[in-house]
Amino acid sequence: TIVPISAVGAADSANILVDAPDMLKLPFGLGDRAANTTQNVMAARYDQDSSDELFQPPLVVPKLLPARHYFIFGKPFDTTYIDHQNMDECGELYAGVKGELKRGLDDLLEAREKDPYKDTARRIALEQVLGKPAPTFEVAELNK
Repeated sequence: TIVPISAVGAADSANILVDAPDMLKLPFGLGDRAANTTQNVMAARYDQDSSDELFQPPLVVPKLLPARHYFIFGKPFDTTYIDHQNMDECGELYAGVKGELKRGLDDLLEAREKDPYKDTARRIALEQVLGKPAPTFEVAELNK
């Protein structure tokens, strides 16, 4: 079973100092060390060699005030009867999961724009006064 999970907000909570490909170009042997580390990571795709993929996270620092994070679980996809060698079945499953993830992201981006407490400073001030988490949108607003 595949359960799509859409998430918004993490990228707004950190500053990228050095992007992933640039990590491999760092001087003083740091880039070589990063490259050697990524070579030990198994490829995510069964039909590709690890050298064809770059699994190097960027160098990030958190922002002083993190953004609010939003998550939604999408419709689950049963994979019990999917023949992994049938490209049509796999393509249909992939398209369904991808569509569900996109729908979740679209819903979350729209909900975030309407969120009166998306501003971190305002939200923290309210939470300190009330002594409880700031309210968020109703789940019924999503998946329309």
